[in-house]
Amino acid sequence: MIYLLLSIICSAGLVVMFKYLGLKGIEIFPTIVVNYWTATFCAFVFLPDKSAVYAGAIWGEPWVLLALGLGVLFILVFNLTGTATLHFGVSTASVAYKLGLVFPVLFALFWYGESVSTLKMVGIFFAFVAVILSSIKKDKGKVIEKNWIFLPLLVFIGSGTCDSLTQYANKKYLMDTGIEEFTLLLFVAATVTGTVLYIFRIWKGGVKVDSRNMTLGIVLGIMNYFSFLFLLKALAQLSWGSSVIFPLNNLLIVAASTLAGVAVFKEKLSWVNIAGLLFAFASIAAIIWSNV
Repeated sequence: MIYLLLSIICSAGLVVMFKYLGLKGIEIFPTIVVNYWTATFCAFVFLPDKSAVYAGAIWGEPWVLLALGLGVLFILVFNLTGTATLHFGVSTASVAYKLGLVFPVLFALFWYGESVSTLKMVGIFFAFVAVILSSIKKDKGKVIEKNWIFLPLLVFIGSGTCDSLTQYANKKYLMDTGIEEFTLLLFVAATVTGTVLYIFRIWKGGVKVDSRNMTLGIVLGIMNYFSFLFLLKALAQLSWGSSVIFPLNNLLIVAASTLAGVAVFKEKLSWVNIAGLLFAFASIAAIIWSNV
């Protein structure tokens, strides 16, 4: 349970940092690239046994292509989410991203055959409702262009695919060992992809570098590394099943970041957002009680 809570705290911290970047008008993409370099550095530093890296044996692991592919997908989905936010507003992009949890939930229930009870299904349904209601904000001045209408769907599919592949990697390869090594290669792939995209955007003249990108990127990278590492450890150690862990993880991230927005940025909650938080508490109670 402690790993899940730590992952949620780190992930909520990421959301708060992104809100800060938006409020200060800081270019996000350079910060993201620094974030992935930092996460890769953390993954190497905290690797318990570095001998496999030094000897090159890590490239012979059965999950190596999965880790590299997932790393590339992570940063591509992030960029899709950022573009969707630009064209549709925060609420639409946020809901599309977070509702990707439907993929690993269905995967767990129908592919891995995790147990289903009425109370558990009620809790999962409440989680979906809570995520939607908590994420809805008024986005003024957003004009939806016809050419971008498919973006929320791509964000939804991409987010769900990332979660499902993380779930698959956990169940197939990482229940006992390899979590730290898998995390390292994932962030290496994301770093290389992000750096190539960054160089391309510099060449195109579409990126402005701010001195704050470095500092904030380092902070983001540390939280990013630990949020993913702790999620993998939670999936490996908790007996609740991923059909419970993914809804709880996404739900509590939304709730924690919403409350942090109120406390730190003095955001106002609408009655819809408050209803979402109430559904969140009801969902948590139902899911936990179904596993007692």
